[in-house]
Amino acid sequence: MSRARRDRHALYERAVQSPERDVDLLSALFRARAGRDAITLREDFAGTARLAIAWVGSDDEREAVAIDLDRGALARAARIAREVLDEDERERLALMHGDVRAPSDRTFDLVIAPNFSWAIFHAQDDLARYLEGARAALEDDGMLALELFGGADLRRTLTHRHRHEGFTYVWEHRGYDAAREVLDARIHFELDDGTVMESAFRYSFRLWPLATLRALLAAAGFDRVALVIEDAKGALRTSAREPARASWHGYLIARSQR
Repeated sequence: MSRARRDRHALYERAVQSPERDVDLLSALFRARAGRDAITLREDFAGTARLAIAWVGSDDEREAVAIDLDRGALARAARIAREVLDEDERERLALMHGDVRAPSDRTFDLVIAPNFSWAIFHAQDDLARYLEGARAALEDDGMLALELFGGADLRRTLTHRHRHEGFTYVWEHRGYDAAREVLDARIHFELDDGTVMESAFRYSFRLWPLATLRALLAAAGFDRVALVIEDAKGALRTSAREPARASWHGYLIARSQR
């Protein structure tokens, strides 16, 4: 197997990400609420910035900023951008090394925290600071989208295996600390050549109660919050409460009336 195919980020992108679909979903969610098309996007915790790259490639006017602390992931994002974007599209993409909680010098139509990444904040003050900064970085009719998951499965040990061409993707719940509300989750890759990439990605997610998230969003200045859940066909539906399912996935959408 080539060195490129052993790259954990490349394997993650193939197994987990569908950026073009995410662009379509987020665009539709924004349009339904703001009554116009979103042009500017900030992708927080961006990793290899696949969403931001897909965003600028989806429309001749769209701009994106991708922020992450991992210089290696951002370097891969820059390589991908050179490969898949033309010169004009690359000029509308900014890859930034930094803390997503830092004050922004511009505003955006859409701020997205994908892949449950915002749940790395375990302390309420840290999450509150992030939400306050995200609101300050939004246009008057802008929208924050927090990707989230839920259900009883998150609080028990389990392993899911998914076959892909050349490798198996393994998602594991290693353990759950009920006192701290923290999930220890891992991603492993088992390559067809016998190589095992154990704990290629490790996550320590706090499973924030939905009521607490709503309260923190309200304190940050968001007064319109909606939970949208992915149904069995992959469509997002607004839900008044968390689904009574073993596992579910969706977004917490937040806007404010200024």
